[in-house]
Amino acid sequence: MQALKAAVKKYLPDMAELFEEGEEHYFTPDEATYINKAYSHCGSISIDNGIMEKADNVHVVLSSFGWSDLGTWKSLYEVSDKDENENVAEGTLLLHDTRGCIIKTPKDKLVVVNGLENFIVAEYDGVLLICGKDDEQKVKELVSEAKELNAKYI
Repeated sequence: MQALKAAVKKYLPDMAELFEEGEEHYFTPDEATYINKAYSHCGSISIDNGIMEKADNVHVVLSSFGWSDLGTWKSLYEVSDKDENENVAEGTLLLHDTRGCIIKTPKDKLVVVNGLENFIVAEYDGVLLICGKDDEQKVKELVSEAKELNAKYI
């Protein structure tokens, strides 16, 4: 763990500083809130581009195992447990005639969904996203636009 922290500090100093600022929140009830807020301010860079390609203490072991890049909603859907209607669902939900969806909403809000098929329904940081799973490539663009619009009203 220390090697990873040192690498983040060396190769991604802005990100390291952001998470170091929140150390007082770690291992407290405020931890998840702080991490979610900090994460939303991080630049979009993968660990392989940000650290692994630059570090000199990385080693590779020849292996054979399944791999899925969880950087997309589709890949998350493929590796997640599904209910009897092939939904990946998390939250306080009431689902009717809904199939093949990814639904992630806060547990403190009842969400009722009727008649959706192959949709993403996700709420994060005050923004509710509803789009077809086939449109997942537009999610980054939609979230960016939503954050800009949301910032004007909050």
